[in-house]
Amino acid sequence: MSNGLNNKPQPALSLSKGRVMVIGVDGATLDLIEPWVKAGLLPNFARLMQEGSWGNLISIVPPMTPTAWSSFATGTNPGKHGLYDFVGRREGSYSTWLTNASHRKGNSIWKLLGQAGYQVTVFNVPVTYPIDKVNGQFVSGLLTPAGATDASWPPELLGQLKRAVPEFNFSPPGVFSPGEELDFVQQITDLNRTTLKTAKVLLGNKPWDFYMAVFMGVDIIGHFMWKQMVDGQQPGYQPNSQTEATLAKAIQTCYQQIDQAMGELMQAAGPDDYVVVMSDHGFGSLDRYIHVNTWLMKRGYLKFKNTPLTLLKRAMYALGITPITVYQMLRALRLGERMRRTGRGGNSNQRAQALIKKAFLSFDDVDWSRTRLYSFGFAGPIYVNQQGREPKGIVPPGAESEALLAQVTQDLKALRDPTTGKPLIGDIYGRGQLYWGARANQAPDLLFMPRDMKNAGFGLLEFGSNDWFTTVADRTGTHRMSGIVLLKGPGILQGAHLSDSSIMDIAPTVLALMGQPIPDIMDGSVLEKAMTPELRASLRITRASAPAAGTPPLSDDDTSTDIDAAEEEIIRARLRDLGYVA
Repeated sequence: MSNGLNNKPQPALSLSKGRVMVIGVDGATLDLIEPWVKAGLLPNFARLMQEGSWGNLISIVPPMTPTAWSSFATGTNPGKHGLYDFVGRREGSYSTWLTNASHRKGNSIWKLLGQAGYQVTVFNVPVTYPIDKVNGQFVSGLLTPAGATDASWPPELLGQLKRAVPEFNFSPPGVFSPGEELDFVQQITDLNRTTLKTAKVLLGNKPWDFYMAVFMGVDIIGHFMWKQMVDGQQPGYQPNSQTEATLAKAIQTCYQQIDQAMGELMQAAGPDDYVVVMSDHGFGSLDRYIHVNTWLMKRGYLKFKNTPLTLLKRAMYALGITPITVYQMLRALRLGERMRRTGRGGNSNQRAQALIKKAFLSFDDVDWSRTRLYSFGFAGPIYVNQQGREPKGIVPPGAESEALLAQVTQDLKALRDPTTGKPLIGDIYGRGQLYWGARANQAPDLLFMPRDMKNAGFGLLEFGSNDWFTTVADRTGTHRMSGIVLLKGPGILQGAHLSDSSIMDIAPTVLALMGQPIPDIMDGSVLEKAMTPELRASLRITRASAPAAGTPPLSDDDTSTDIDAAEEEIIRARLRDLGYVA
C-alpha cells in the first residue's frame, strides 16, 4: 500500500498456542445488552454469551475512566498504579495536573507480553499517552493531545494510519448542544466507524499474539442521550417526530453498530484464539449533582478569605452568578466548539480558565489558614488540609485528622435527599478501606458513593454552584460500578454466567491464557470459573515475584511527564464538554 501499511490477513505466530483479542467497549452495561440480546438486536453479543462465559465486571471505586482502565492494564488497585481521577494534586500546591500514562506506575499487560517475546497490537486504550514502546504496534487513546505526533509505536505508524484513515482523530466528537442532537448522534456514528476502520487496518498490518482495540462511542452517547432512551422505553411511548424517534433509539443504534464492529474484528480470531469483550464501567441515569465544596463551605469545613475581591465574588455567588450559569450560556451559543474548530482553542481556553479564576470563586479565594477539608476531582473526593502534606495545612496528622474524618462521615450519613427525605449517601470509605500499595498515600482521605447513583458528586468546578444539590442540565447519564465481561475460546465454558468479577482480573486472565506467570504485584485473579477443568490443568497457573530469566527488568519508577500546558487545556476543555473535569 502507498501508505506503508500491510493489508493482508495476518497468521498466528508460533510462539502462542492461542492468541488473545480484547475488545473494549467503554461504558457498556448488561442492563442494556441483555434485553437487546433477547430481542435479537445484538447477534455477536448473543453468540459470545452462548459460546462462552459472561457476566458483570466490577469497576474501581469511584468508577472513572482513567482509574478503571489503569487497573485493567496493570491488574492492580489504584494504591499501586497511583491514578485516582482525571486529575492529580501538584506537590506543594492546591492546583492539579491532568492525568496521563506517565503518572501510571507498574507494568501494563502489553508491556509484560512484549518483554516475554509476544507481538502485541494496542489501539485506542484511554490514558495511554505518552505511549509504551512495545514489541509490536501501539496507538494511544483518550487524553492524547489532538496534535500529538509521538502517539504511536513505531513512530512512523501514526502518519501511515492517517494516510490510510484520513478521518482518524484523537479528539472525541464535538460539543453536545441542545437543539443539535442529530448532529451529535451522527458524530458518534462517524466515530465508531472510524474506530473500526482504524482497528481493522492495524489488525491486518502486522502479525499479533495479543490484540486490543477500544470503542468510546457507547460511553459518550450515554452521557447525553440516556434520558431520551429511557423516555422511549416507557409503555405506550409515541414519538412526536422522526427526530424524537431517532434520538430515543440513538443508544440502541450505537450498541448495534458496536456489535457489528465486534463481529468484523472477531473474524480475524481463529478457532484456537481467545476473545475477551469488556468495559471499564457500566452506565445509568444521572439526575442531580452534589457540589461537595459548596456543602463543605456551608458546613463550616471550608472558609473563604475576607479580601475585597473575594467578598465581591461571594456576593455574585450568592446571587447565583456562577461558572455553571456562564458555561451553560457558552454551550448554548457553541462558542467553545467554534474556537476549537478554528484552531484557537488552546490559548482561548487557557485565557477562559484564568478569567474564571479571576471572576468567580476558586481555590485562590479559599482561606487555607482556616480550612480543614476540601474537595477536588470528578466524583467529589474529600481531602484533609493536613499539616506537613498540604502547603498550608492546619490539621495535624493522626488522631485529629481521624476525628475530623469521622465527623464529616457522620455529617454525610445525615444528609437527606431534599425531594424524598431518604438518606442521600450510601457507602463511605477511608483510603485504607479501598486502596493498598506504595501509592495509597496519594489517595483521597475520604470517598463516598451516593445511595442512588442517579445522584453524583460534582468535581468539574471548585465552586460551580451556590447550591450544594442541583439538577443536571444536559448530561443525563453517568457511570455505574458494573461493567461487562464476555470470554470465548477453547476450554472456556459455554453459557456460563460470571458473577462480580473484577476489572483487575482481566490482565492475569490474559497472561494465564498465553501461558505466562502472574506477577505477584497483581491484585486480580485468573477467571478460572470461566474455564473447564482441562483448560485450568493445562495452563498451570502460577504466580511470579520477578521477571522470567533473560527479560529486561520491569520499570516501576516515580518519574512522570506533564504535557504542554496549551495541549493540556485543550484536553481539559474536551473533558469538560463530556462532563469530567474542571
